[in-house]
Amino acid sequence: MRTNPTEQVARGEDPVALSILGCFDMVRGGIRPALPHPAQRLMALLSVGGGIERSHAAGILWPEVEHAHALANLRTALWRLRCISPGIVRSFGPELRLDPAITIDLREAEALAHRILYEALPLHESRSAASQLSRDLLPDWDDEWLEFDRERFRDLRVHALERLCDQLSALGEHADAVQCGLLAVQGEQLRESSHRALMRAHIAEGNRARALQVFQLLERMLERELQVRPSQATMELAIEVSRPGTVVQPRAISASG
Repeated sequence: MRTNPTEQVARGEDPVALSILGCFDMVRGGIRPALPHPAQRLMALLSVGGGIERSHAAGILWPEVEHAHALANLRTALWRLRCISPGIVRSFGPELRLDPAITIDLREAEALAHRILYEALPLHESRSAASQLSRDLLPDWDDEWLEFDRERFRDLRVHALERLCDQLSALGEHADAVQCGLLAVQGEQLRESSHRALMRAHIAEGNRARALQVFQLLERMLERELQVRPSQATMELAIEVSRPGTVVQPRAISASG
């Protein structure tokens, strides 16, 4: 007997991949089930928060309504989610958790960022790592409960991109190093350490003029946005670059960062 797509989605053994970096996306057994937005929000909450009690989840997701109404909304979201994709949310008494077998891109990106910060990645992994660290956590969602985790992950990924930029420069992978530096700057446009990493990447490639352009752009942005000058560390790097005949050494890389 031939199975239809709905029946295929309902198979508990189908692998589930959940994406919450960039935009929400879920694939189960090669199929993208159409999840209502309340169900998406519940899955996102469980992805970033792990296990959470039903009452607490309802208050977080629907803070603008009475608690009894919020609990009813949660029950509806759970019912729809379980109809569309059975087994994806597990109940442990009052606590809700996602099926531990689900692959979540946020968790994979966090693990990768920690490896970059505290280990030395093989070159083939270093070359492809930047793409996994290029996106924020659901940037188009305006839910207040996401703000802390969004900022926490952004800070982690930008730190990792800065370090990866220096690592790739030290290995002579200049094009990839520059791309990592650009992604770090894009993630935090007023973050001086990201601009310094990008400057070092340009210097390692022999592009001193480009490094100075990065400094000058940062200088203008800091003046316009914050009315401050670049820090001493940034100024010293710019002075080194502009001094004729000066050789700027790549940043030393250690296991501790």
